[in-house]
Amino acid sequence: MKTVLKIGAGLFGAFFTLMGLRWAFDPSSAAESLGMVLLDGNALSTQIGDLGSFFITVGVMTLIGVITQTRHWFYAPSMLLLVAALYRSLATLMYGAPFALSSIIIEVVVGLFLIVTGSRISKDS
Repeated sequence: MKTVLKIGAGLFGAFFTLMGLRWAFDPSSAAESLGMVLLDGNALSTQIGDLGSFFITVGVMTLIGVITQTRHWFYAPSMLLLVAALYRSLATLMYGAPFALSSIIIEVVVGLFLIVTGSRISKDS
């Protein structure tokens, strides 16, 4: 079971890391893959900086957690994903944004998976 969890977390970590790198090296395709247009001016800086850092942080911290088998490395990426799902929901409830169900499901499932994985594969448990 530990091996399956490590492989799953490793794949999620690799995916998020690669997505973060796309924001650095090919932001237009990264934006398009998320259903976004690439902005301009200061908004472009914010878009690349915030989304790139989000994906790199989730990915790298997850990979560090898998490699070190240390529970706390899974907490921050999990929190980032779960809070993103919360804010997507708030965007719908408070501002009329379309309800992004598929994105919310992915964020909640991966976020909860990382919490479970950290507790199950951790050497300090």
